[in-house]
Amino acid sequence: MRTRWPVHPAPSPGEALSSWLTRIAERYGITIDDLVFDLGYVLDSHADLDMGPPDGFAEQLAERTGACVEKINAMSVNGFVPWLLDDIDPGPDAFSLYTRQLSVLLPEGKRTDRTVASWRAWVPVKVTRQQRACPRCVAESTRPHPYQLMWSLSLMLTCPVHHCRLESYEGVRGYYYGWPQNPPAPRETNAAVQLMDGRTWQALTTGGVDLPRRHIHAGIWFRLLRTLIDELSATLKESGQRLTRQVWDHAGHPFRAGQLVWYPYEELPLEVQLDTLEAAATAMRLLEDGVVTGRGREAALFLSEPDASIDPGKPPPVATANFPTSTPKSLAEAMHAVVAEAKQNPDSARQLFNFMTLYTPEDSEHIQRVRTNFEELGIPLDFLSQ
Repeated sequence: MRTRWPVHPAPSPGEALSSWLTRIAERYGITIDDLVFDLGYVLDSHADLDMGPPDGFAEQLAERTGACVEKINAMSVNGFVPWLLDDIDPGPDAFSLYTRQLSVLLPEGKRTDRTVASWRAWVPVKVTRQQRACPRCVAESTRPHPYQLMWSLSLMLTCPVHHCRLESYEGVRGYYYGWPQNPPAPRETNAAVQLMDGRTWQALTTGGVDLPRRHIHAGIWFRLLRTLIDELSATLKESGQRLTRQVWDHAGHPFRAGQLVWYPYEELPLEVQLDTLEAAATAMRLLEDGVVTGRGREAALFLSEPDASIDPGKPPPVATANFPTSTPKSLAEAMHAVVAEAKQNPDSARQLFNFMTLYTPEDSEHIQRVRTNFEELGIPLDFLSQ
């Protein structure tokens, strides 16, 4: 009968499974392979404990350490299935099922249907996988330093504990050779990134996220974020360029982070992934502040709650329109004059839009039809968010 390991370090919040096992092995002066063998398993060269341990491994480890099985499972990506990703072993339709069911910036059906072989959400392909860590976490711990599971995924820009930017490094995980002598200075990030990463951490730790209008499930949040990333990476033909370029300009990065050819986010170089993730945070802030108007069905999730001080039984007050004062000869001429004015005047465009959607629920298909009509008539949709 195997005995429990009497002395071992406790796992830190969010720590990756291989990080914890490395620290336990260091305590006993053995390698992680020896430690795993003592549990009755042999790791081959392709094994990745942080993606998912072998069957029964968590139970054996719980017996030795006294840690609960659920906590051990949460130390690998497999423990977040089906919230973070649908399956560790994806099917041929994994990409479209994950990124095409929601829409935020672009109308539904605008993006090209794509099939990406062996695609897993958020998991970088091995040829581009780079490592990041929090300089403050490293400075406050001893070697081998614990590292968080999410540091190996391009899911967050900041450390959830210290809220500083994660920094790239080379070398073996947990050792960060060169950092003790010349550690990178912690860098703060803007409020938009802090808000987005805070919501992602809330999804990972509580299973839900608080958005301006409602509380959503963690699985919806991860797919919402990944959809937004895919929309920002859409080609000129798919995006129409104006709305997504406006987001990239506000983020301070080149359009599509300089991509010339489309690749899934997980196959992009780390620098491009991080710029795209920052653009996604910027898009959320612009949507919430009303600077841009998303044309997707789920864009309303980022809108603020309506003013509760307005009597719900009465329509909100509407300012006087700047429509032409001359009396047209017919209804057709009147409508022509109104449209002509709306093409030039943002206030008139908004008043016309409010009139055409009065008493219409925000999730109604009628609103989208009105937006389409505005586009066909040549009324800039940007006027609606000014």
